[in-house]
Formats: sequence, C-alpha cells, structure tokens
Amino acid sequence: MARVAMPYVMGFFADPHHFKDACLASSAAGHHGHEGFAPYPVHGLERALGYKRSWIGRPVLFMLLFGAFCGFMMQLWMMKEDWPLIIAGKPYNSWPAYVVITFESGILAGALTNLLLCLLVACRLFPTPHTRLPDDRLTDDLFCLAVPVTEHGSIAQLDQWMKELKGVERVEHYLPEGRLSNSSEVAHV
Repeated sequence: MARVAMPYVMGFFADPHHFKDACLASSAAGHHGHEGFAPYPVHGLERALGYKRSWIGRPVLFMLLFGAFCGFMMQLWMMKEDWPLIIAGKPYNSWPAYVVITFESGILAGALTNLLLCLLVACRLFPTPHTRLPDDRLTDDLFCLAVPVTEHGSIAQLDQWMKELKGVERVEHYLPEGRLSNSSEVAHV
C-alpha cells in the first residue's frame, strides 16, 4: 500500500474462511485493485482475489534446462578435452556417468532463478524504508482486505459495504498521507 497514493478502506478479519469469503465478495462486487494480507497461506486466496496464473514457471523451466545443458557440456568438455580420465574402462564421453551432475546443475539454476524472481521481482520485496503495517497483528493472527476507493465510489459506500461482510472485526480508512482514520469497531457476528 505504500507504493500507491490512493485511499483504501480496510476490513480486518480473525477467521480465514470469512476473510476468503470477503475476498470473493469483493471480486463479485466488481472492486478492482483490492489486496489481501494474511499471516500465513490461505488455500484458494489467489483465486478469490482474482489473480492470474503466475508467469514465473516458464523462466524457471528455461533456466533449469539451460543449467542442465551447461552441466552436461561442462562434464563432456572436461572428460574429452581438459582432463581426460579412463574410469573403469569406459569411453571419455560416457553420458550415463554425467546424469547426477546434470540433474543437480539444472536444479540449482532453476532454484536460484525461482528465488530471485519470486522474492525480488514478483513480490516486490526490495527493501523499502517507509513500509508500515496497518496493524501489528497482521503478522500473527489477523487478516486484512484492502479495497481502494476509486472515482466511481466513495469512502462511505465502501465503509458500509465492508461493515456488512460476515466476520469483519473493524473497518479502517487508509488515506494517501499515510495515516489511518475513522476506525470503527463492528460487533462480532
């Protein structure tokens, strides 16, 4: 939320099922740009928020195959050109002996690509000094649905819609200046 300068209406939930139902209701109501914050993975949350299939698999597969190819060619070059050794009477280019290192170099390249793409690019986990959580319990046991206020709606309309959702504990407004306002408690349903 620190990257976009627009007001948000945030609903806080204690139950992951109510949180997921609220995300589905937000998608069904036609809200765009809504975000969900959860302290642990919730099954089906990506679909409830309307996320598309991840693009990370294709570059990871490419790098995995490229790493396996490089590992195989490295061994072939070492055994034929750089330092040929006769091991147990086998020829220099006996490819079954190369399988383990080929597999491991492919897995290494794929895993490093996955790590870099997931953490740094897709999730935007670059260090940002001004990031702040709206509630400290979001890292423990609280869930948050943040719906941006667009030009077609108002804070009051979103506030009323959010309060009508099942299981919402409280509703807060996040303004572009970075402060929270109009915190309202909702009775537990």
